[in-house]
Amino acid sequence: MVKSEENQSANFVDYKGIEWFSLTFEVNGLEALSSLHSDLKDRGVQVGEIEDRGHPGRNFVFSDLDGNKFDVWSELSPIFKEKFSIK
Repeated sequence: MVKSEENQSANFVDYKGIEWFSLTFEVNGLEALSSLHSDLKDRGVQVGEIEDRGHPGRNFVFSDLDGNKFDVWSELSPIFKEKFSIK
């Protein structure tokens, strides 16, 4: 267990002072990404726009009630695909 000051989150700040997420979830494709984005938004979760970050797939960031940021990516990792025989 790690004890921290009150109001700390799992986010981190880079050398430019920008706060980032500490975890990325992967979904299988743009349709799954869009569906999850809509579902979270409909449930009142704070979500960012779907972004093109210049690599394969798209991403968006959402936050939980404690302000922790999480990333969602529309691409499954090659190791995951291989392990579970996903094409």
